[in-house]
Amino acid sequence: MEKIKEYLLRLTYAKGISSQGKWQVLQYLLANPEVRLTIEEICKIASITSHRELFRQSWLEIESNWETIKQDQQYITCLDSCYPPQLLDLTYPPILLFYRGDVSLLTCKMLSVVGGRRSSVLAKKTVLQLLRPVIADGYVIVSGCAKGIDTYSHCAAIREGGRTIAVVGTGLGKFYPRENEQLQMKIAEEHLLLSEYPPEAGPRRHRFPMRNRIIAALSLGTCVVEARKKSGSLITAQQALDLGKAIFAVPGNVLTEHSEGCHHLIQDGAICTISGQDILAELKE
Repeated sequence: MEKIKEYLLRLTYAKGISSQGKWQVLQYLLANPEVRLTIEEICKIASITSHRELFRQSWLEIESNWETIKQDQQYITCLDSCYPPQLLDLTYPPILLFYRGDVSLLTCKMLSVVGGRRSSVLAKKTVLQLLRPVIADGYVIVSGCAKGIDTYSHCAAIREGGRTIAVVGTGLGKFYPRENEQLQMKIAEEHLLLSEYPPEAGPRRHRFPMRNRIIAALSLGTCVVEARKKSGSLITAQQALDLGKAIFAVPGNVLTEHSEGCHHLIQDGAICTISGQDILAELKE
């Protein structure tokens, strides 16, 4: 099994292979645990065609730097007992998660909170008021460490003496946005920081929707605060809905665009949420 886990670490660093391809390789390795795969065999198993040379070059680079790569890494794989089983409900779960902090938080009951990066002047107070009873009830607050609602949610958990998990869309060695460096470091030291990307991976547009699926899957429900009509947080809400999770939407000022996305969610059947008790009542049913 340790040999397979090393393959998973290599696959996480590899370029040119899809999430589906990684799972195809994993399934092959589980069926043939003693095999040692060549680059060409991996390309065939993972159906790598147009990005074959990119994958080949990155695999060779991984092999040449392997001793450095495997040093001082904290990660859990999908084969480990501490891997959150709810992530396996995703179509293609992360095969590996890098972490810093208290990995035992993954066994706690969780609520995801997402929303707009450009928030109103009342957003911070709204989030704190909403989450205070949820935090007091022992829920770990999960978000993405982005500007706006994400930041307010993590800070509310910290301020109220609760716990929080940040799932970031970069590697753990990067800070995005830069102004959240201190917050991210505090979460890594005292709470839990997660990423499916190698430590030095920088921000890329496609990585944030991928990050969102982990946020949605980890928690019992997802609360959306101040989401605009085309907010990325609506992607998280849809992913949570696809997984059968509870969706909470906080209504806002109808005269501004800050909460248009939330209002549409409510019209589509999300739970209209005006207090933390609304969340607790639903999750305890």
